[in-house]
Amino acid sequence: MGGFKDFLKAQSRNFHVLTIRGLFANFAVGLTRDYTSVYAVELGADPVELGGLRSIGDLVNALLSAPTGWLADRYGLKKLYLISLILEALVPLGYALSWNWQMLVVPIIFFSMTWVITYPIERILLASALRGAERATGFGVFSSISRLPLIIAPTVAGVIVTLLGGISADAIKPLYYISFIMLLPPLLWVYLRLKEPETKLAGYEEGFLKGFLELTSRWEVRKWLLIEALGSFIFGGTMPFIMVYAVEVKNADALTLGFMGSALNIVSILTSIPIGRMGDRLGRKKTILLLRPALYASYLLLVAAPSPEVLILSFALRGIFWSTFNVWTSIQLEIVPPEQRGRWMGTINTLRSIVRIPAPILGGLLWTYLDPSAPFLLLIMVDLLIRMPILLTIPETLKRADG
Repeated sequence: MGGFKDFLKAQSRNFHVLTIRGLFANFAVGLTRDYTSVYAVELGADPVELGGLRSIGDLVNALLSAPTGWLADRYGLKKLYLISLILEALVPLGYALSWNWQMLVVPIIFFSMTWVITYPIERILLASALRGAERATGFGVFSSISRLPLIIAPTVAGVIVTLLGGISADAIKPLYYISFIMLLPPLLWVYLRLKEPETKLAGYEEGFLKGFLELTSRWEVRKWLLIEALGSFIFGGTMPFIMVYAVEVKNADALTLGFMGSALNIVSILTSIPIGRMGDRLGRKKTILLLRPALYASYLLLVAAPSPEVLILSFALRGIFWSTFNVWTSIQLEIVPPEQRGRWMGTINTLRSIVRIPAPILGGLLWTYLDPSAPFLLLIMVDLLIRMPILLTIPETLKRADG
């Protein structure tokens, strides 16, 4: 415990600001996250229409990702981060004010704009606030602390929905109003306390295209982009359908959904720091590859689950996979020089968004015309047989972590 306290005391002001923001924001987001797809279905969307909604969001991502990374490098991270947090607060309000599934296009666009800005910029801010040799550990500490509210938020949401009559649009809607109100204080906190990082970023008077060509001149970068593209496609084809599958195929009720979300977050919080330390000591690649079976076991248990308890176990295993994101983010950022990270994240997010546009529709078609489990089984095959073998060929970045 002493070492943990010493680690926290040694971190910069920005690390503390982002961690505290995460505490409040994650409770707000945790109330609604597991119900977003279910809410759309309750408002009348079928699986293909649900996939179409997600594809619209990915199209917006594709249009914004590249200029967002470029603008972050050129004009500053804090301004764009604050814009994204304003949009983040508008997302649940948009859901709450929708009375049919077509109206969800507006909050989905807001969410896409939020995601394409908030996630990469927050990671760049954290990377700038952490020393390289302990970067994966730092990401793990941030994840563990900021995600603590997610232990109870899904269960609180499940209790609220149950008390309001069970899974229905009317019972889920109040969660979005609560989420909107809770996202306002952390927005003000960041505005008042966050400092622009001191990292000197490269100038971009040469233009975005030249910068992109410079980034992709190395084979390891091209391989990483292929891994990212394939991952976005297969995960994009499953994410809208996981909770719908639990409800419609496995007959999960609101409390079961809440326990599933809480189990994921408990395991993720408990394992984030040790997995981060493993990434800093054993290496980024080895850590990811050693823990990858947790992802496959999670999806297989979801498909085979004969009871609510197995669904909860499935999401507990998914929590281990989520913890490896901290290590994944470390290698993702370390594969390019520090001054190129804004541009790099913009490039990655643009590519992800483009390949993800058709993925949810394909997932809906597989669900409808083949089998509801088909998107999940396809993910396992592509990740195991293609993505992880490519990752094996990429050099370890741990020795570059000082940047």
